[in-house]
Amino acid sequence: MKLNKVYSNFTDCYYDLINDVYYYHEYESAPRGMKIYENLAVQFEITNPRNRLLYIPEREFSIQYLVAELLWYTLGENSTEWISNYSSFWKNISDDGTTANSAYGARIFKTHPRVANGLFTQWQYVIDELKKDRDSRRAVIHIRTPDDSHHAKLDVPCTLTLQYFIRDNKLHCVANMRSTDLIFGLSYDVPAFTFFQELLALELGVELGSYKHISNSLHIYEKHFAMCEKMMSAAAYHGYTAHEEMPAITEFPPVDVLNEIQKRARQCSSEEELRSVTLDNLKDEWRDWALILLSHRAGKLNLEELKKELIQSTNFPGWRRFAK
Repeated sequence: MKLNKVYSNFTDCYYDLINDVYYYHEYESAPRGMKIYENLAVQFEITNPRNRLLYIPEREFSIQYLVAELLWYTLGENSTEWISNYSSFWKNISDDGTTANSAYGARIFKTHPRVANGLFTQWQYVIDELKKDRDSRRAVIHIRTPDDSHHAKLDVPCTLTLQYFIRDNKLHCVANMRSTDLIFGLSYDVPAFTFFQELLALELGVELGSYKHISNSLHIYEKHFAMCEKMMSAAAYHGYTAHEEMPAITEFPPVDVLNEIQKRARQCSSEEELRSVTLDNLKDEWRDWALILLSHRAGKLNLEELKKELIQSTNFPGWRRFAK
C-alpha cells in the first residue's frame, strides 16, 4: 500500500487499512518486546473529512471518549486528571504522573515550553500565515519536537506535523506520523485531525478540502489480532455504505461551557442528578457533545437505559448509531 489510496469516508478507509496490515503486512517486528504486524510509509486520503466516525461495531469505537478527547484538546490542556476518567490509558503512560506529552491541544492551542520555547501558539501562527499568504507552504504545526527525544519516555508523541494548504479556496491537511497504532491511535487521530482541519477552515473562511495522512510505521499489536479477524470476517463485515457525514461546524466549540458540563456530570451520583444538568443555549452540535458526556457518566453509574436515551436524543444521526 505504498501508493496513495483515496476514500470518501473513514470507515471504508479503516477496513482497507486493517486488511492490508493484518493480512498483507511487510514486516513482523517487536519494538519494546511487543509483537506487531507493520507496513512502512503508508499513505491515504479522505476526500470528505466530515465523514470521520468509525461505523464498525466490532471495533467498539467510543463516542464518549472521542468527544472527551476533542474537548480536552481544544481546551489546550495536558493534565491527565479528568481525561483519565474516559480512558485510563492517559494515566498509565504519563511520564510525570500528572501530564501527557501527547496532549496535542496543549501544543497547538496554547504556548508550550517544548515548542519554540513557548513564544507563540501554533494555532494562531497557521492562521496568521495563511491569512498573509494563501498559497503558503509554511503553515506547519509541530507536535513531536527534538526535545521529546530526550524528555519523553513512556509517552513519545506519535504525530510529527500537521501541515495546511489553501488550494482552490479549500483547506487541505497533511498529517505526518512517525508511528501509528491502527487500533487505538488511528481510530481517534483521524477524527481529531479532521476536526482541527474543519475548525481552521472555518476560521479562514474557506471550504473544507481533503485530508491526507502519512504513517511511517502503521502497525497492529498482537493483542489486537483477534479483533482484526473479527472485524474482517465475512459475518462481521456489515458493509455499511450509508455513512453519516457530520454537519458542518459553525463556530469554535464553547469549551468552557462544555468543560463545566463534564465536570458537573462527573459529580452526579444518580439519574435524577444527571437529568438536572442544564444544556440551555447550546447549539445542536455542542448539545450533542454535552449529551454524550452525560451518557458516559450514566454508563459509569450502570444506568444503561439512560445512557442509551441520552445518545438517542442527539441531533446528529451518526451519533445515534452508537446507542446500545
